[in-house]
Amino acid sequence: MKRRELLETTLDRVALGAGVSSVVELSDLWSAMRSLSAGEPTRPTPVDAEGAVSRERTADGYAMTYEWTDRPGREWRLEFPLERSAYREAAAEPHGYLSGFEAAKASTHAEQLTESLADASATGERARRSLPESVRLEGAIGLVHSLEYVTDAESTGAPDYIRTVEETLVDGCGDCEDLTYLLVGMLSQPGFDYRTAMVILPGHMLAGVHSDDLPAAYADAPTLPGGTYVGIECATSRPIGDFKDEPVLAVYGDGVEYIDQSAIADTGEEFFQDPTQFQTIADASARRPH
Repeated sequence: MKRRELLETTLDRVALGAGVSSVVELSDLWSAMRSLSAGEPTRPTPVDAEGAVSRERTADGYAMTYEWTDRPGREWRLEFPLERSAYREAAAEPHGYLSGFEAAKASTHAEQLTESLADASATGERARRSLPESVRLEGAIGLVHSLEYVTDAESTGAPDYIRTVEETLVDGCGDCEDLTYLLVGMLSQPGFDYRTAMVILPGHMLAGVHSDDLPAAYADAPTLPGGTYVGIECATSRPIGDFKDEPVLAVYGDGVEYIDQSAIADTGEEFFQDPTQFQTIADASARRPH
């Protein structure tokens, strides 16, 4: 479909399926969306020896080590093994914005990573049970921020490629979508059990967490349009609730929970250059609500 036709179809679907600040519950999700990439990487992206991530090859997988400092200044170190077969299976899965989001929330490796985070060393706080939820949250966000931001073209040679949690962990890098899915995957697990969302801005994505699920320390964090979620930047280090100063086009949690139709129209020219960002909205809005 031509880009202009796709934009017009998107706006028509939004007008029919979800008004500004309304909630649309979807009857189901496509199990996988068509991959937009020209191909899939066959091996992990090289890791910068000077970076925060180190990777050693083992007999059956990868021994990953992550070292980072969170925003409040605590130092962390986490060792995490991941099977080579799991990486290959993840890379072989169809990649799409909606399916990537759902897969991240269901990832067993995201669950294992979240459990490991509780045992990771944080300066001055060693006992697992002594780590407050707010400390673990800042640790999870700091881990994501420590991974190198790279565009898909730089790291895979493909114009658009959606990494799974497993790929991002082993590659030690990703773009805003990949890093968002990693954080969403961690915060959706029993260690946090947050209600999460992907938040779409023009040419950008960040994570959303239901405001009622955040620790009391973040009670005053500003919410996204719609008043339900608080945004967390994954590609840049910013305080919780502070994000790129651009219109919030859509918030997708358990369905499309916010769509700014006027902002979509206003940013149409940018979408002509990169239609993949509003394809998520088009696909989601087209689904029949309960």
